Amino acid sequence: MKDATGNNNKIRGRLNLTVRSADGEVTATRHASNMVLRKGAGVIARLFAGVDGAKPIDQIRVGFALEAGTAELTSLTPPKDSIPAAALGSPLSNGSFKIATDKPDNIQVSVTAVFKPVVDLENVTEAGLLAGDDLYNQVVFEPVAMRAGENVTFFWEIDFPFGR
Repeated sequence: MKDATGNNNKIRGRLNLTVRSADGEVTATRHASNMVLRKGAGVIARLFAGVDGAKPIDQIRVGFALEAGTAELTSLTPPKDSIPAAALGSPLSNGSFKIATDKPDNIQVSVTAVFKPVVDLENVTEAGLLAGDDLYNQVVFEPVAMRAGENVTFFWEIDFPFGR
C-alpha cells in the first residue's frame, strides 16, 4: 500500500553478504532485497500481542532456491545433496541486533551474523531469518560457494515504516 506521498509502507529489508576465506580475504559479495513472508508477519503479530510462546528471530539459514517464492513460502529450498539441516544455519544472539530509532520515517533493525560453514556448500542462492521453525523472510541472490573454514557475514537492514 502506498501512502499519500507515494511511499511504500511495507516492511523493507536488504541483505549484504560477504564471504571471507580463512585468511580474511573477501572471496564473494552479494546484495539483494528480501520479502517478508506470511509466517514472518505472524511472528511480528504474535510478539506484538505478547502471545505465550512467541519466539523472536533466533537464527539464519541458507538455501538453494532458483527463484523467489511467494509470501506463502514456509521453508528455504534444501540442497540436492544430503547435508544435515544443522549445517545450513547459525543461531543469533541478542548482540546480533541493533535498533536505530532516529530515522525520519522508519525504525531500522540491523542484523549481523557470521555463518561458519562446516561443510562445503555449492550454489547457495537464498537466505532467511527464522523464529524457531517459522521462516520470517526470504532473500534470493546469485549463486555463491561457501567453503568449510570460511566466514560468511550476513548483514540485514530491515526498515519498519511509520507515519502517514
